[in-house]
Amino acid sequence: MEPLKSMFRKAPLVGGWGPAGPRVGAPTTYANPVWTALFDYEAASTDELTLRKGDLVEVLSWDSAISGDEGWWAGKLNDRVGIFPSNYVSPKTGAYAPPGGDPPEADFRDLTLEEVIGVGGFGKVYRGSWRGQLVAVKAARQDPDEDISTTAERVRQEARLFAMLKHANIIALKAVCLQGPNLCLVMEYAAGGPLSRMLAGRRIPPHILINWAVQIAQGMEYLHCGAIVPVIHRDLKSNNICHQLMTQPDPSGHKEEVTAMAALRFLS
Repeated sequence: MEPLKSMFRKAPLVGGWGPAGPRVGAPTTYANPVWTALFDYEAASTDELTLRKGDLVEVLSWDSAISGDEGWWAGKLNDRVGIFPSNYVSPKTGAYAPPGGDPPEADFRDLTLEEVIGVGGFGKVYRGSWRGQLVAVKAARQDPDEDISTTAERVRQEARLFAMLKHANIIALKAVCLQGPNLCLVMEYAAGGPLSRMLAGRRIPPHILINWAVQIAQGMEYLHCGAIVPVIHRDLKSNNICHQLMTQPDPSGHKEEVTAMAALRFLS
C-alpha cells in the first residue's frame, strides 16, 4: 500500500463534506471537514495520531481501505498525518464536554449486590442497591492478562460515553465505581425485567405491541442519530430490552427501555 502521506498530497477528501457537513466555526484555512476530539487518545504506533480532548482534527478520509481498519479514519493534526479511532471525535461544536462532566464515582462499600440478572460481553449484571435505591450493577469482567489500571480506564471511558446518552427509552447511568478490583457501572434498574419474559406465553393486544415497538424504535433512532456520539447497539433483542411500570401509566402500562448490556459499538 502507498504511504499514507503521499496519498493525501495528491487530492483532498473524496466525497466532499459527507453526511455530517462541515463543523460549525471550523477555521476557513482547512480544506476538509474538521472534527473535535472528545477524549484523549495515545497513539499506539507511528502511523496513529495522538489526540487530546478539544483538539481540532482535519478529517482526510473515512475510507477503511485507506485507514486499514473499520472504525478508523485518516486525518491531520498539527501538520501530522495519521489514523485515529473515529469514535473519539465529533462534528458538533462543544460536544467534547459531556453534560454534567464525568459521571459521579460510587464507593463500592455503598453498593449491595444481590442476584445476577444478566450476563454480557462486559461482564455480569447484578440487581443491587445504592444510596437507598434499587440499581443494576454492571460488573466489568477482569482479563487475567490485563493490568487492572487498563481495565479501570476502559470502564472509565465506557462510563463517560454512557453518561452522554440522555433519552427516556435508554437505561441511565447513575455512577461508576473505579476501585479495583471492583470495577462496575451503576445503572438505572427497570423493575419489570426483560421484555422476553413479558412476551413469553402471553397474548398481548396489537395496539400494545405497536406502542412498545415505537418506543424501541425511538430509543434506537436516538442512539443512531440523536446521541452526541452515534452508537450501534449490535445486540438488540428482547432479552436486552427492559420494561418498568410507569408511575402514571401510558396506554400500554409500561415504558420500554433499550439497555446496553451488550458492548456498545460506535459508528465508523
